[in-house]
Amino acid sequence: MKKLLVWICVLALTAALFAGCAKRSSSESAPSLPVLTEEPSAAPVPGETDPAPAPSVPETADSETPEPAPDPETAEPAPDPEAPDPETAEPVPDTEAPAPETAEPIPDTEAPAPETETADVPVEIDPDVHPMLFRVTGANGQEMYLFGTIHVGDERTADAMNLVTPWLDECGALAVEFNIAAYERDMTAQTRDMMTFLLADGTTIEDHMDPALFARANDLVEEAGLFPAVMRHFNLAMWSQLVEQAALMTTCADLDFDGGMDRQLIAFCENAGIEIRDVESAEFQYGLLAGFPDELNLLMIRETLDHLDSCSESTHRLYEAWLTGDYDRILALVEEDDDSGDGAYTDEELALIADYNYQMLDARNLGMRDKAVEWLEAGDRVFFAVGAAHLVGDAGLVALLREAGYTVEQIEGASAR
Repeated sequence: MKKLLVWICVLALTAALFAGCAKRSSSESAPSLPVLTEEPSAAPVPGETDPAPAPSVPETADSETPEPAPDPETAEPAPDPEAPDPETAEPVPDTEAPAPETAEPIPDTEAPAPETETADVPVEIDPDVHPMLFRVTGANGQEMYLFGTIHVGDERTADAMNLVTPWLDECGALAVEFNIAAYERDMTAQTRDMMTFLLADGTTIEDHMDPALFARANDLVEEAGLFPAVMRHFNLAMWSQLVEQAALMTTCADLDFDGGMDRQLIAFCENAGIEIRDVESAEFQYGLLAGFPDELNLLMIRETLDHLDSCSESTHRLYEAWLTGDYDRILALVEEDDDSGDGAYTDEELALIADYNYQMLDARNLGMRDKAVEWLEAGDRVFFAVGAAHLVGDAGLVALLREAGYTVEQIEGASAR
């Protein structure tokens, strides 16, 4: 049986949800719970300051009101008593003779720098870095690029960015699962969406979890600096994602969760003014998470805590396979069988695992294919960048687009283009 795809199927939403918490983890005080009914205060405009208070007018001894100061634009200047009378004064001779008409201009002592041609300096790219990149073409000249991303990174992710930039520059738009950078700037949307996961019945997460399991989960979340005291007011759906993110942060400290490939692509396009499109949306991914039953969320929390020792290994194996564009290795990681042994799960749990894996990968792949076909048929040249796990296998985007009649070819040795 295929294992529960906990670390393989990290949503873009999960990365965005806890990015702010991670950045604030060094703060002594935890953030307060969002209140949906409160309107956010208007942010100050850069460069503007509060107007200074009007200066008070000092009172005179006899309480007389001082005369207002003259308007500098309309007031006439006071006469200078020492100035000569213009009617009787003799004109002062001009002691500065006019320049002769034949005078040559003074030569410029600073010659302009000679114009030189500057050649583009090629960027050195690690030859071992070449993530999966595909060209998709249609019978009527349609074209797009299909690229597999990952939500973590290190210094080599910059090489991957430099590698794909020429193809990205050819496109009129970047398509990602959804623009997590824009979402992180939209506090109103975050507050609204987070309210979906608040426990509205007055209970806290301790009331919905076995005490021993909660203690383990709480310790891990606290170690990761994700403010469990605040998050205790959220439900099991939120905590399953919270524990997963805490596991990644505590066991993969050498990886950068703000430097993933999707974030680098978004930052590049925002700076370059390239359109960014959403393949899915925050609302869709929130709805997906909220739709899983509590039995599955408890199983995911338990699985994450029971396999912390393999979290780092699994994540690094996936990252290295992504860096080298190893299609077969990524597919093997996605389809890896569970080694827990017979009897590790009940029939009900096996059904929950199968449904979770289908919803997180196969079902989403169908929606992603439909979006790609829509843009291809519209003649839009799009750089279509989604998680690498969505590209591989019989239910992956490469196979689905070929079944839809498109030619999909992997671009080999992209650095030699």
